[in-house]
Amino acid sequence: MKNFLIALSVLILFGCSPEKKQPQLLLISFDGFRADYLTKTETPNFDRLIKNGATADGLIPIFPTKTFPNHYAIATGLYPENNGLIGNNMYDPEMDARYSMGNREAVENPDWYLGEPIWNTVEKAGKKAGTMFWIGSEAPIQNMRPSHWKSYDGSIPNEARIDTVLKWMTREQDPVDFGTLYFSFVDSQGHRYGPDSEEVIEAIEQADELVGYLMEKLESNESINLMIVSDHGMIEVSPSKKVTLDDFIDVNKIEIIAYSPALMFNVEGEGEQEVFESLKRNKVNFKVYLKEDIPDRYHLKNNSRVPEILMVADEGYTINTKQFFESRGSDYPSGGAHGFDNANPKMDAIFVAYGPAFNEEVKLGRFENIHLYEVMAKILNIEPAPNDGNFDAVSEILK
Repeated sequence: MKNFLIALSVLILFGCSPEKKQPQLLLISFDGFRADYLTKTETPNFDRLIKNGATADGLIPIFPTKTFPNHYAIATGLYPENNGLIGNNMYDPEMDARYSMGNREAVENPDWYLGEPIWNTVEKAGKKAGTMFWIGSEAPIQNMRPSHWKSYDGSIPNEARIDTVLKWMTREQDPVDFGTLYFSFVDSQGHRYGPDSEEVIEAIEQADELVGYLMEKLESNESINLMIVSDHGMIEVSPSKKVTLDDFIDVNKIEIIAYSPALMFNVEGEGEQEVFESLKRNKVNFKVYLKEDIPDRYHLKNNSRVPEILMVADEGYTINTKQFFESRGSDYPSGGAHGFDNANPKMDAIFVAYGPAFNEEVKLGRFENIHLYEVMAKILNIEPAPNDGNFDAVSEILK
């Protein structure tokens, strides 16, 4: 009788208690949000997350520090030579096909995307993913799609994007375990007006207001973890800092594939070495590499999509042809640009993490964004696919 009463007490105590919710993760990108932007104005909502969560001095983007390669690197934990996205613009000689951000057919073609994005890892583990815009999520990579996904539509209001994803994640039946959000307005203002402009400060404040809106919606939720990132930073450019290719080479003999500050091109016929030597003799305000000599730290050269020659502009410089510059007018370039060397801290992106999985008041130094795939897999208790990241590099942010 005594043993029966003990067993009954245990059933009442544990059997009738609410089931512990499985951890969820919401990955949020503010495109072009430089690591130091939080010091430019008051950001009370970001500050609240940082005080009660984890952050870093900077999230180091992969090179080239462009939007598409970095969003996909975060999603896969792979460097560009392994994930296939070596630029916003590419040519694949094996496919004899071109890729660009505005080419919807290419963007939705899974042949361009190598590796396994986190939403596929989630779905393979029997969980559900929902992507409200993320590079690669519009293509059926590995013949799969997230349970919920949206084609990119910049006209959808920012608050509506948040509402949609939170509806997926908080509903009673089949809630989404992993979600993504993407916002482009900080990057747009940085390009148009430059990183030190009043317009960028207003965009930072707008981002903070969106974080506040999100937190208000999540006030009573104890299972959703937030990871706020960006893809790259931003650097001021000006008409006084131009590298004109015509000064060194015959531009009629080259085909530009990817654009400044990480300009990549192929050379007509057998003239590759001659063009390279001419640029090398005159390398002022830029660096130049043959494909096979691209620095290993860029993790770029071992992919067939990488053109024959890479030029990397020094900070603030723009590389192009005389015709291109003249067609843009005397005040070009102006505002801001990214794509520069990822060793430059001005290319660093933001990283802020908050929720039950994260330690509080943790601040890391600078770390590479490819480690985040492992972090996401760890939070969601799923087995990661092969990747280039190292969880040990960032393990202290998790409980």
